[in-house]
Amino acid sequence: MTRRWLGAAAGLLMVGTAACAPAQPAKPASAVKNLSSPTPRLATAIEQATRLGPSGANTQVDLSLGLKVRQPDRLARLLASGQTVSPETYAAEFGPDPARVQAALGALTAGGLHATWRPGSGVIAAGGPAAAAAALFKIDIESYRLADGTTFYAALDEPTLPADIAAVVSGVSGLDSYRHERTYAVRPGGLVPTDVLAFYNIKPLRDAGLDGSGITIVLPEIDDLPNLTDINNFASKYGLPPYDALLTIKRDPAWGTPEKAQGETALDLEIIHEVAPAAKIVVYLSAPDFGHADRAFDQMVTDHLGSIISESLGSCEPETPSGHRDIYANTQDRSVAEGMSHFVASGDSGAYTCGQDAPPAASFPSTLPNVTAVGGTTVFESVQGIYFKEAAWSGPIGGDGTGGGASQFYTVPDYQKIVGQAAGHGFRQVPDVAADADPATGFHIVFGGQEGQAGGTSAAAPLWAATVALIDQDLVRKGLRQVRFANPAIYWMGANASRLPANPFHDVKVGNNLAFDATPGWDFTTGWGSMDAAALDAGWILYIKGGGA
Repeated sequence: MTRRWLGAAAGLLMVGTAACAPAQPAKPASAVKNLSSPTPRLATAIEQATRLGPSGANTQVDLSLGLKVRQPDRLARLLASGQTVSPETYAAEFGPDPARVQAALGALTAGGLHATWRPGSGVIAAGGPAAAAAALFKIDIESYRLADGTTFYAALDEPTLPADIAAVVSGVSGLDSYRHERTYAVRPGGLVPTDVLAFYNIKPLRDAGLDGSGITIVLPEIDDLPNLTDINNFASKYGLPPYDALLTIKRDPAWGTPEKAQGETALDLEIIHEVAPAAKIVVYLSAPDFGHADRAFDQMVTDHLGSIISESLGSCEPETPSGHRDIYANTQDRSVAEGMSHFVASGDSGAYTCGQDAPPAASFPSTLPNVTAVGGTTVFESVQGIYFKEAAWSGPIGGDGTGGGASQFYTVPDYQKIVGQAAGHGFRQVPDVAADADPATGFHIVFGGQEGQAGGTSAAAPLWAATVALIDQDLVRKGLRQVRFANPAIYWMGANASRLPANPFHDVKVGNNLAFDATPGWDFTTGWGSMDAAALDAGWILYIKGGGA
């Protein structure tokens, strides 16, 4: 039968009697935090805050220093070729110079900071009193207090790196405690597992015995998963294997303390499990600030426990510090060189990731040229419960919708030049693909001991990651190499869809993201569109057999 959906403003809101929130008295919608609303920009926050003066010895700063690669031109050629190397080969040929790293560690220690580095890593972790960091990097670190009592520190100047540090360090993150990653979960019935498998034609893959066996998906997360009760209750309800033997949670004091559980991690894990129930999952939990998140992401790539990354985090690209962007981009280059796929949520504020009072902007890291950015749709089932149509997700009243637009920093990659839009002005354009994200047509989940409904591009990204886990399993079964960086194949399939046995994508032609319209073919709202998983699998096989990079 046709499913009827309950609409509501974006946010972690109550829907009927089913809530996706900890068991407690229901709050009115106006009192519930809207997770998709951008926080004020740093400059605005400073204008509104009370200046407390220079941060002193009692203010601890935790910094991540990104390390320069060796042979950057050769690494760029490797990435462009689509070829991959082992982690050991990467460390030996492209990793940071160990002697220079040791010199940088000595300079940091002499400057009053505690600094550590693990061989194979692309990041030095350094921490200590704000005054020591200010003196070492010749910057002014000030403390501020907002009207609600929240305090933060920030350095408004770019750091000056001492010679021994500059010789090996490309950027520094963690110089303010205000800006940070945010999740893209929007709201707590919805699509149950059988709906998801039918709607996106995933069921033929599952019927062929593909369940994610032998594949591991890794996720950076910033909100905690205190126990397995919720997700195991979800698994039990839908006849899925328990998570206990499949899930690993990674924590490290050096990565800071994650936020209290808000449902984002549970949402990601439940969507992955319903699509690829035998896939292993490894979660790396960190604090939401850039410095700590950079450390966890670096360790996730260094460990290389899985071939697929699913990421539901992001930040306003123009407001993201250059140090964080540089560190993250270098780590992401390493993941591509080592053969990992990476799916990133494109954001939940439409084309206005930085806020309605700012010009259109996209979300970092979805704007990186070597990740697959996943946008969002509103879905409509047929009376048979299968695919009918989709529209670009847009919520003009709440200011939410599928993230999309052009980067302000990264030029358009070669694979995207075939669809380059004039509005992109020669820069990287997102998203690449899409899937259900509208909270009004979202996913059924279990969180806080209750059942509810959730959406957001943070639901669309793990859906794509889990589907690619099935495709990777099929490719291995057929003696072919795995997906690796997905975009060259995705754009080849999009451009050649009429010549394939079936179109891998549902082309979304209606709707908008508050600035850009959905159109035939690739667009700034849903990219190539959502998946037909069985056709996508067949297309990938043809791409690789045909010599695709």
